[in-house]
Amino acid sequence: YDGTPDLMAKYAIMARDSGAKIIGGCCGTKPEHLASMRNALEANPIKPAPTLEQIELEIGPFSSSMKPVTERKNQKRRRRRV
Repeated sequence: YDGTPDLMAKYAIMARDSGAKIIGGCCGTKPEHLASMRNALEANPIKPAPTLEQIELEIGPFSSSMKPVTERKNQKRRRRRV
């Protein structure tokens, strides 16, 4: 888990400004991360939702190893024989 408390605070602000109502962490989140996120949310007033370009400037380019559904090959499902 390489997300620092400061980085997670930035994510929390962007998520809140984008309309998120519930903000938290996952398996690598420690109390320091949550404290940093809370402090940042309380210290920074709500702003208009950031654009995709602003988010990309802040946290880097978007990437995904998954292809959109429209780009996947049309695969037939096989039934398992019993």
